[in-house]
Amino acid sequence: MIVEALPEDIDDIYSLWRILLDYHQGHHPVFRYKPGSDHVLKTELLIRLKDKNTKVFVYQQEDEWVGMIIASLKNASAGFKFTNKGYIAETVIKEKYRGSGIGKELFEAARKWLSDKGVDHIELQVSVHNPSGLSFWESLGFTPSTQVMVLSLQEPKRKK
Repeated sequence: MIVEALPEDIDDIYSLWRILLDYHQGHHPVFRYKPGSDHVLKTELLIRLKDKNTKVFVYQQEDEWVGMIIASLKNASAGFKFTNKGYIAETVIKEKYRGSGIGKELFEAARKWLSDKGVDHIELQVSVHNPSGLSFWESLGFTPSTQVMVLSLQEPKRKK
């Protein structure tokens, strides 16, 4: 069953979010979080839970939350063909439930909400080191548009 997460669900949502964060730690430094930053990360997630332009949908199986998707409304330039952007942010399914259709159900809930809000397209980002994620989104009709590239401007810390 799909439910909408509320601010009082922050601990459960954060546990799911950490699965996603931990999965991406080795993909690129941009995904790495600082040790001891749980409070800061949880606060950021709580702000998103309270945002009227964001919905967090959770898949609940019995008493367990096994997956989530975060969908947001974003403004796009009125000068472009697509002006009402929907954005899919973090999407995660606990490993033992992957491949069971839960991700697709969560996406359909997010898509319906975004569509009801008048979006004319949906964007998302997927790590280039996540082939199963890329395949999942392509199976739902998403196509590549741009590639985000990152250049760190900080000197790497040298070991002494």
